[in-house]
Amino acid sequence: MSASFATQYKALFSWRPNLIGQFVFSTLLSLLPLSLVVILFLNTLNKQLAVTQKIVTDNYQVTKKFNSLKQDLNSLERATRQNWVLNSESLDTLIEDKWQISLNSVNQLISLSPTTDYVRQWQQLDQVLQFAYQHVFINQQQSAELFAPISQLMLEQTIWLREQNEIRISKNQQQLTSLQSAFINWLVALIPLTLVVGGGFLWRISGRLKELTHVIGKLGQGHWQQTISVQGSAELVDLGNKLTWVQDQLHMLEQQKDTFLRHVTHELKTPLASIIEGTDLLTDEIVGPLNQEQQAVLVLISQSMTRLRTMIESLLNYNAIRTSTQSVSEFDVEQLIAKINHHFEPRLQARQQLLNWQVGGMPKCAVFIALELVEMILIQLISNALKFSAEGETVTVVLAVKNQQLYLTVSDVGIGINEHEKAHIFAAFYQGKNSKHMVTQGSGLGLSIVKEAVTQLQGELTVLDNKPQGSQFNIIIPITSEQGTN
Repeated sequence: MSASFATQYKALFSWRPNLIGQFVFSTLLSLLPLSLVVILFLNTLNKQLAVTQKIVTDNYQVTKKFNSLKQDLNSLERATRQNWVLNSESLDTLIEDKWQISLNSVNQLISLSPTTDYVRQWQQLDQVLQFAYQHVFINQQQSAELFAPISQLMLEQTIWLREQNEIRISKNQQQLTSLQSAFINWLVALIPLTLVVGGGFLWRISGRLKELTHVIGKLGQGHWQQTISVQGSAELVDLGNKLTWVQDQLHMLEQQKDTFLRHVTHELKTPLASIIEGTDLLTDEIVGPLNQEQQAVLVLISQSMTRLRTMIESLLNYNAIRTSTQSVSEFDVEQLIAKINHHFEPRLQARQQLLNWQVGGMPKCAVFIALELVEMILIQLISNALKFSAEGETVTVVLAVKNQQLYLTVSDVGIGINEHEKAHIFAAFYQGKNSKHMVTQGSGLGLSIVKEAVTQLQGELTVLDNKPQGSQFNIIIPITSEQGTN
């Protein structure tokens, strides 16, 4: 029994409605207040209409009975005065019966009275009629003055009854108007609530979609270890599960690619070393003299081997960047500049190019950074700048530390980068249109290595046009004044 209850409890709280179910629920929830207001209004209106019907019926019955009584009393007054002259016993009996009927009519008016005000009026009329009946039929008085109070009271009550009916109808109309105004006010007040409930549903869906967009964006950046937890409707949860599966597949493919690159590049280095050694033997003519045509072929082979070695080294560097764990060391500017100058010395001499170093803002205290990644960034950017610069040109490198950040700028006055290519130059193996016209083509991994290294350092990378021509790469990298992992 307890296991069954636990299963039902778990199923109840793990149930997630689909988007259609959530939309229907949101619609019903937004319409519920309006429906309640309409139902309450119709119920109140029905009651008010019943009150109106009762007022109309009461006014009609009371007015009809009062007018009939007024006519009867006028007839009785004429008949009584005529009988005082005729002295007919039969007519006297008939008149007395009519007086009794009129007195009963007053009692009926009292029973029909909707309020105590009406009752008091009819009781007053009953007293006046009883007084006249006492003096006319019991005391046998024959005086026209006995009918004067009746006529005066009937005139006053006629006016009072008309005013009272108008007051009751007016009050009822005011109540209907108030009810209508209250209904409109409630509708006006509930419309924003309805919009809020409906907007809340859209906001909830929009928020879930933004979460998915953020997750997909991080997948595109290679964050394979993120936890994908998508809440909401059944479709969104299922989509989150699919994204988790895609993340696992992409991570596995990425690992396979890294393994493939690592193995292939290492396997290529061995036969390449043998080819280089054999080519050197042929070039040195150790195995025999070469004619001019054979030397030309060897030059071509040497150039291709140099390019192949560069590509292999780039692949190794690219794979090392993607799988590296950052080793933080003290940032020594002079040592870094000397090392890079030594690296490019043969190339600079061959094309009569220069490196213009501009260093500023270096702090007095020691700062620590992943120096190997910084060195690789500068080597790749400077190599790229020298390649696209003409002979005798200068590449400017700016190094500065400010506000716990390292600012790197590498600019050249070469052929520059087309605007539509700036969004693609950091993709692996991408070769721009300008690079196809170069005598020595690169591997297409240089800027990809730069991008990966900057990402590893949690920095920012931007590329701009250098004025009046050329390109400028700006990098901002956070640093620390304490030794540790960056």
